[in-house]
Amino acid sequence: MIGYKVPVVAIVGRPNVGKSTLFNRIVRKRSAIVGDRPGVTVDRLETECVIGGEAVVLVDTGGIGESQHGEMQGAIDAQVEAALSVADVVMLAVDALAGVTPVDHALAKKMRKSGLPVILVVNKAETPSLATEFFALGMGEPIPVSAAHGHGMQQLCTLIAATVPKYDIKDPVSDEEPLARVTVIGRPNVGKSTLINAWLGQDRMVVSPIAGTTRDAIDTDLAYEDGFIRLVDTAGQRKAGRINDVIEFVARVKAVQAFRRADVAVMVLDGAEGIVEQDMRLMQLAQDEGCALIVAVNKVDLLTDEDWKYYVNRLDFRMRGLPDIPVFRTAAKHKKGVKKLLDHAVTAAKSNAFEISTGELNRWLVAAEKKQYAPSAEGAIVRLKYVSQIDTSPPTIKIFSNRPKSIRASYTHYLEKDFRQHFKLPGVPVRIRFAKTDNPYEEKAKAKSKTISEVRNKDRQKKHR
Repeated sequence: MIGYKVPVVAIVGRPNVGKSTLFNRIVRKRSAIVGDRPGVTVDRLETECVIGGEAVVLVDTGGIGESQHGEMQGAIDAQVEAALSVADVVMLAVDALAGVTPVDHALAKKMRKSGLPVILVVNKAETPSLATEFFALGMGEPIPVSAAHGHGMQQLCTLIAATVPKYDIKDPVSDEEPLARVTVIGRPNVGKSTLINAWLGQDRMVVSPIAGTTRDAIDTDLAYEDGFIRLVDTAGQRKAGRINDVIEFVARVKAVQAFRRADVAVMVLDGAEGIVEQDMRLMQLAQDEGCALIVAVNKVDLLTDEDWKYYVNRLDFRMRGLPDIPVFRTAAKHKKGVKKLLDHAVTAAKSNAFEISTGELNRWLVAAEKKQYAPSAEGAIVRLKYVSQIDTSPPTIKIFSNRPKSIRASYTHYLEKDFRQHFKLPGVPVRIRFAKTDNPYEEKAKAKSKTISEVRNKDRQKKHR
């Protein structure tokens, strides 16, 4: 987090005028999902960046003012309103090729009523003279740019830097690290956004019954006890083999990126739909990326007691290849079970950052080996010498052995499970590395063998002479 208060710059405009391309050009990376059809950006996308030497929070918003989205349009409009409510400066993006439209006039009127400083950005203006007609919007001088090709961006960034308010660098804004980074994962329409809204107590995410509504991973901070939690709502997931739409493919990639910067993943399952193979793949993927994992079975208000018993049995069977994963019952729509779930997510995140002394680790290793010795390798005894912790999030340990390459995968799984149980780390992935111990007699033996070999070679040479 930037350690002082920074101004917020929001990009608004009709669908498909190039707002996300503009966003990406300014931050110099493909942070927003860009597509060639209206309505690709649905939620706000925020990033901290430097524009013209000034630190700002840049906000990309969903397209507003047109009805292609049907029932979603009202939710998108609400998200833009939310962005405007925190913005210090607004960039109104318009399309030079489309010319001035009635929606542009309506938006300009809305911007004037907001009282915020507005920069009128005429995108797709490879020919700068196309921007002239946008004086009709009454928003001051239009700035012609081509976000796709980078034309006019220097002038725009200079203007943004000159327009944003200059906050005192001593403004008190927390630069603390979050207590936990919680990623919410799951297939489309299982209630991920509803769960986050229940935690936040507000409609921060677009919630719609249309599958795949959330397409980007949106970070949101939530006050918690004496600090805060960082929540990430990932894009709705679908089976990889069935992703034909490039937008959904990129959204899936973003979900993987979210796993990599999270401490814990909350896997949301639909209690009314049952468990499918994609659910299992997502859980395994989260663990592979180092996230602690907990499962929230949502919409349990739709299940009878018999339904729940059957569901739990099926879930236990399907998760048999995963570590002991805590399972919680929730009805996010009615805010039931969500507080307990959040508390456990924070606990799991802390467990993922688990650190233990070398002494404690070696006492565990001795006890684990006594309970079950490593299988021998072609008659040779495999011994575990000592262990040390080399990393956290997830906990990673290195075990030194006389024959590390002979340790079987089944024995590694045994050690991982015993480690979790011994140190009480349910749902936390454990990484075990093996290394060969140094043999103090090995070098002497090699040197002796080399000397004997050299003597024998000399004897052979003498005989041949």
